[in-house]
Amino acid sequence: MKLASYFRKLYLTIGSSWFKQYSFLEPNLYLFNLDPSQLPKLQKICFELNNSEFMHLGDHLFFLPLIKSFQERGYQVEARVSPAMYPVFKKLGLPVVLELAPYEQYDLVISRFELMTELSHFKTLLVHVSQNLTMPICSQLLSSFSRYFDKPLNSRVNFKGLTNPEILLKLGLPQNKKLLLFNPYCNSSSYLINRAKKKRLVELVQSHAKDPEIKVVVLGTDQDKIKDKSQFKFEHFDLRGKTTALDIFELVNNPRTTLYVGFDAFVMHVFSLLGKNSWVLFRGRLTKKQSEMLKQFHVNLFSDHQFVTLV
Repeated sequence: MKLASYFRKLYLTIGSSWFKQYSFLEPNLYLFNLDPSQLPKLQKICFELNNSEFMHLGDHLFFLPLIKSFQERGYQVEARVSPAMYPVFKKLGLPVVLELAPYEQYDLVISRFELMTELSHFKTLLVHVSQNLTMPICSQLLSSFSRYFDKPLNSRVNFKGLTNPEILLKLGLPQNKKLLLFNPYCNSSSYLINRAKKKRLVELVQSHAKDPEIKVVVLGTDQDKIKDKSQFKFEHFDLRGKTTALDIFELVNNPRTTLYVGFDAFVMHVFSLLGKNSWVLFRGRLTKKQSEMLKQFHVNLFSDHQFVTLV
């Protein structure tokens, strides 16, 4: 996320006290143009997750259980996601669409708090995913939304559909070694990442790379590869700029993939959702208070998840 986007978030957060007189906060939900008592009667719901400024790949994953819950409880649900995440949602059997109908045609639009200026004119329930959390984010969303609908929302997504027995062959990876996925980059809040943090991660990977049964796979974008002039001193497979979001899910789902080392970002969340372990260096946030909250409630996505070890 760019620094300008943080300033926009700060502006909206400061102004949120004004919005409270027109909406409810529970503790991070904002409702517009509806009374809470109307929520159980709604049928047609859309999720607006296609926003490159505020809805990064990892942010999509926060909403997966909620979308699945509404779908399984018989609601008419449509979700618009980023082009990168569309194949993932489609293969999971979720109600994803390339284009939504006009917002006014839905009983409720659900999205991020940061899209308040664009969506507050419609029947909208907006979520502040990085403020006022009291439990891991996926558990928080399911718990909070369940209080306002007449059906419990507690579904978990089954990721067995994101299995590809040919994924190692497709990516040119060995099929007889354990794979450690390494991503020392993070496009969101990249200004919080410095040389010391990256060096710490490299040292962790080097200790594993000495094991002849482990092969290191470096992930990232093509721009990460262009900008990063450093040379890793361990043997590795370089997949920077060569994978899609669906590839990442299928690679993590492969039994040969055993560990992620990197920052708190998309790949970490994928490992957690698939029940695999990560060693993560928390990149921090602008304030100590928010950093401590997100370290507690954004790293593991569910209350019963303990797949992430902070280093």
